This record gives sequence, C-alpha cells and structure tokens, in this order.
Amino acid sequence: MDATHGHAVPDADIVLQARGLRKVFRGFVAVSGVDLDIRRGAIHALIGPNGAGKTTVFNLLTKFLSPTSGRILLEGVEVTAERPAALARLGLVRSFQISAVFPHLTVSENVAIALQRSSVSPVKFWQGRSRFGDMPARIEALLDQVDLGAFAHQRAGDLAYGRKRALELATTLAANPKVMLLDEPTQGLGHEDVDRVTALIKQVAIGRTVVMVEHNMKMVARIADRISVLRRGEIIAEGAYDEVSRDPQVIEILSWLPVARSGAQAMTTAASGGTDALSVQNLHAWYGESHILHGMSFSLQRGEVVALLGRNGSGRTTTLRAIMGLIDRREGIIRIGGKDAIHLAPHLVARLGVGYCPEERGIFASLSCEENLLLPPQQSSGGMQLDEIYTLLPNLAERRHTPGTRLSGGEQQMLAIARILRTGARLLLLDEISEGLAPVIVDRLFDLITELKSRGYTILLVEQNKYFAEPLADRFLVVEHGDVAMRLSASEFAARAELVDRTLGV
Repeated sequence: MDATHGHAVPDADIVLQARGLRKVFRGFVAVSGVDLDIRRGAIHALIGPNGAGKTTVFNLLTKFLSPTSGRILLEGVEVTAERPAALARLGLVRSFQISAVFPHLTVSENVAIALQRSSVSPVKFWQGRSRFGDMPARIEALLDQVDLGAFAHQRAGDLAYGRKRALELATTLAANPKVMLLDEPTQGLGHEDVDRVTALIKQVAIGRTVVMVEHNMKMVARIADRISVLRRGEIIAEGAYDEVSRDPQVIEILSWLPVARSGAQAMTTAASGGTDALSVQNLHAWYGESHILHGMSFSLQRGEVVALLGRNGSGRTTTLRAIMGLIDRREGIIRIGGKDAIHLAPHLVARLGVGYCPEERGIFASLSCEENLLLPPQQSSGGMQLDEIYTLLPNLAERRHTPGTRLSGGEQQMLAIARILRTGARLLLLDEISEGLAPVIVDRLFDLITELKSRGYTILLVEQNKYFAEPLADRFLVVEHGDVAMRLSASEFAARAELVDRTLGV
C-alpha cells in the first residue's frame, strides 16, 4: 500500500523495495523499520536533517552496510544477502559524495574502464578494448549524454569539480543501471555547477530510476518526483514536494517551527565599538576537491550575537570549522581580535580566546561530568570556576558524578558549553546546540545564551531553529552555497520573514 495516497501500487511499478529496514550500531538505533517503494522511472529523494539516517539507509540499500533486520527487494527478488558488487551486476549502481574518478587517466579512459568492467567477468577485467568493437562509439555516446564530449582526451584530474561529478554520472551510466543511487550529487558545487549537474541528472534519468540523498532543497523541488523525509531513522512523510513541504512534521524539522518558550524575550545588547572580535573576509574552504565556502565575508563586534542560518549543506558548519583551523585547505582572511589566524592550528586559535562547541559535542564518555569540567586549564585564563558553572547550570551540579555516557543529550550539550566557559574563551562558536533536544532543555539553553550575552560574550550561532536564534541574535547571516546570501539586522529579519523563509526553503 502507498501510505500517502492510500491505494495499492502495482508490483510492476516498483523496482526497489525495503521492508522493515533496521540498523543498530552498539545499541544506537540509526534506522528503525524503514519501508520504501521506489517506482520505476522516478527520481526519488531521501531528505532530512543531519543525523536523520539518510546515508545509513542509502548504504543499507547498496549493502555497504548489512541491515540488523529487514528485507531489500530488487524487481521483486530478495537481495538482502547480496554483496555490493553483486548488486551492481544486478543493476543497482551507486555514486559517492567524494569524487571518485581516476585522476591520471583521460575522461574517455575513465568511461572505458567502467564499460569494460560492466561487460566482462572479474577474471577478464584485464582484457583490452579490442575485444569490444563498439567501445569508441559507446564512450562517445556516454560523454555526449553528460556534456563531456569536448573533454574526452583531457586528464580527469584536471577537470573542474562540477565536470568530475558529470564524469561520475557517465561511469555510473556505463553499468547500464536499473537503479542509480546518487549520494549528495551537488555537494561542494557552486551555483552554476549545481544548475548544470541538476539538469544532467534530469536528462539521464529519462527512462531510468534514480534514488538520491540530497540537502539542496531547490534542486530536490526541481527534479524529484517523490520524496521520503527521515527523522531519527524513521520515515515521517512521503510524497511529492508540494505535499511533503506542507506536512507539519516536515516543517518542524526542516523549516524551523517555533519552539515553545514561556516568558522568553528578546534582548538587545548594543555591540561595543573598537576592533572586531572576529573578521572573516573572502574565505574559501575545501574538503578534498569539494569547494564548500565561496568567498564568505562577515564580522562580529565584541559582545554581539550573530546567527548563521541556512539549509543543510549550505556551509555553516564548515565556516565554524574553518575559523577554528580544523580544515586544512582554506584561503582568505580570518582575524580574531585583530590578529591574523588563517594559518593557525586549532590549539593556537583557542589561545586567542575562541571556544568551539561542535554539533557532536565531544564529551569524554568515560569521565564523569565534573571530571570533564576539570580538564580545561582555567586558573590563569579567567575561565569560570566550578561553583559558578554549577550556579549557571544546576543540572550539571546534580549530575556532577555521572559518567558522560549516562548524561542525556541536553545535559551533554550543557556540559560541552560549560567546558568551553572553563577555558576563559570569550568568542564562542556554537553549532546546532538546540538540535534534537526536548523543548524544556532548549529553554534552558536559551536562558544560558541570554545570560552569556548579558555578560558580553561574543557568539557566532549556527542554528536550524530560527525561532531559537531570533530573540537572541543582533544580526542574521543567511548562507547559501557557501556564501552570505542575506545580511539582516534583527528588525530587518522580522520584517522580511517571508523572503527569509523562501531562501531557507520553508
């Protein structure tokens, strides 16, 4: 049955199915009872917030992970026990987030290898092109299909990143797949490359079935026939884009619905003048060949709270990591308190008074709450004393002897921030601190940031929940494709809410 529309789907219309798909990692349930029906000839997108289980589902479908329980069927035949290579031979072929071409071979040679590998058994892989009389024509046809005909004799390593993704499409098509699974095909692409790759996917999908994990909602809205929305390992909505985008549960996790908060009021703290606490100019950053930040520029004055808003994959977390020195390849200008920091290692950035709270929190699980707090040196750096931390966060006082593994998600988040406050850092980089937490815990974190703001801390806040950030932030930066798309004061943010929501995909 189609749960969305309430009618039976003919088996002939379904090419790939999952039933009760479940994956548990050492007690953590990453995927819980997922059912999927992938229709023949459709483009089916898996979307959801970070940590929703999208990539895990993708890896289960292609057997790069084995399910804890559940079944996978390809054209009605169960393939749950098959290995990835066997699935590929059966027509289930995938791409990866990271570019996977042979850089020292030409574009046509990359495609030739894919054609040869899909045409012969593994023991005959070494056989030359002469065995395949129509090989040149097939290579030419595939390259023309992805607009790479003019680059046939160029080294793949010399291609622009967007064209490498196009080459990956060609090598995937070489296997003549029944189902193509594309893992974040627009990841790391600039605006023009996103448009080019989107058009190519739509073109090559004609007469084929495509399943993709994707964060770019504009791209999904343009080409996806059907969308499955995941949250915490479960599918919470399924249907066409217009349908799921109106679902209250989807709006809550992807569009930042209001968080209930009693008595919370916005604070307006005038930022002090003088040297900027943080200045970022023309910042570029890469993960491998994936170009994530494209000339990011902004600044924070001392005592100011600035919120970075944007879709998943827009470059917000990468911005924090680049400032902290956690990305090897970055270019541009980063100044912290007037000091050049673009070439500094993370520990040297921290010595400039910067504290970074990542989304994964980084708690030492084998240590107690208080032992975690005692690790950072604080006597000579002006950091908070334990009694002050416990006054500010009474939950931690109650749990001071509890091991990190037994703290709730909200308590771990409080501990991660408290540990930074112990170091004496005055510039805080906070990544998704309200993500996945109960409203009562979100309220307590809101009160904590309110208090830190009143004490003059400078805070760069990455948030999914715009209603958490709105009462706190003095300014808003809306990020899109690794650059700032909108710069708004608090009053402008409220007045232009509809435009902001469109940019964010609400």
